[in-house]
Amino acid sequence: MPGFVPGQMFDHGDHMAGWGWGWGLLMLLLVVAVIGLVVWLIIRTTQRAGGHPRDRAREILAERLARGEITPDEYRELSKHL
Repeated sequence: MPGFVPGQMFDHGDHMAGWGWGWGLLMLLLVVAVIGLVVWLIIRTTQRAGGHPRDRAREILAERLARGEITPDEYRELSKHL
């Protein structure tokens, strides 16, 4: 094969010389961002589902106040203990 130079078999010229690395880096950053978003959503969802027991206690206390089972003064006093 006349004119064949080893190493140029897969050389497509210099038209993408700078962009090849740029696109690769951009794709890597995109993949990391998507994985980070998924992890963040999973953590946020599980935290809401479980919640902190103290938060649930405050919710129950607020519900009791709303139903009229306790007075606002009792609510404030009980909230201090949570």
